Amino acid sequence: MIPRERLLTACRRGIPDRVPYAFSFTSYVQEVFERETGAKDMAEYFELDMRHVGAKPTAKQTDFSCYFADLDLPADARIDEWGTCEVPPEGDDPKTAHFRHRISPLRNATALREVEEFPFPDLDADYRYQGLAEEVAAIKTRGLAAMGGVGFSTFDFSWLVRGIDGLMMDMVADPEMATAVMDRVVAILRQSIRRQVEAGIDIVIWGEDVGTERAMMMSPSTWRRWIKPRFRSMIEVAKTANPDVITWYHSCGNVEAIIPDLIEIGVEVLNPIQPEAMDPARIKRLYGDRLALWGSVSVQRTMPFGTPDDVRAEVRERIETVGKGGGFVLAPAHVLEPEVPWANILAFVEAAREHGRYG
Repeated sequence: MIPRERLLTACRRGIPDRVPYAFSFTSYVQEVFERETGAKDMAEYFELDMRHVGAKPTAKQTDFSCYFADLDLPADARIDEWGTCEVPPEGDDPKTAHFRHRISPLRNATALREVEEFPFPDLDADYRYQGLAEEVAAIKTRGLAAMGGVGFSTFDFSWLVRGIDGLMMDMVADPEMATAVMDRVVAILRQSIRRQVEAGIDIVIWGEDVGTERAMMMSPSTWRRWIKPRFRSMIEVAKTANPDVITWYHSCGNVEAIIPDLIEIGVEVLNPIQPEAMDPARIKRLYGDRLALWGSVSVQRTMPFGTPDDVRAEVRERIETVGKGGGFVLAPAHVLEPEVPWANILAFVEAAREHGRYG
């Protein structure tokens, strides 16, 4: 099979020639990779089956300073196009550089007018998708799958703008405020999704963390009231643009309570099956006939603190259980952090190649 066919077969719950594998790095691990290999592109070096695309950077210049006038921000603070301020950690330790504290622009808002007047990003603007169809076509010409999407989704972008405390309180005590924020966010994301799917991406990805290691961070009924219908509307936009596009959903933590709901609204691939929160083999047994699984290798225990043999053993166990009958993409349960030894990354790839053949 060519790589694109392999990945799409797995994502459609079929049995490819071998289990596809995927992973990503923090900036520190990227530096280790470059030093160890002399290469720059990890997807090329490790022969991953997919490449990622998305909207171009914004050209919109928005002054968000009025939303942080009450704070004494450090000089290296950065404000993104959503108005969210990112403050890097103190010190120069490269291992912690990717950990950033986020401050929400509408954290102090008390009136709907403040949401209505807030300068949301131009993620739906035409210029941000110029050339995307050609980029996707070039990826497919190489026999690779093209993955795009919006990264964060309904819940995450909403709390980044409103503040996690504020949004959670709004959903209970001020439904008009919660509706105003979430509807504006979803309207923008729907347009971005439509444009990317129309450009030809194979897999559209969303991520919104609604789980902790023990349970969901909100009740399932709250999720069904606030998140489910909005997320369903985004899936409908994607499937209207291309019924064959694959819908891929990420949430860390234990989200088993809503897996049937995700299947109902059209999610086809679930990521990352965090093994500290959900038993990957059990999730496969319960839902593998309706849902492909992507992930399942521990980034809290095995990848950072295990030996290369531990990594090989976990990879083999996941392939034999979660990969049984197809419908599985092997991956760490999140980005590989600085604590992950280079030898363990090599062990992951070697074991995936050694044990991942079907038949």
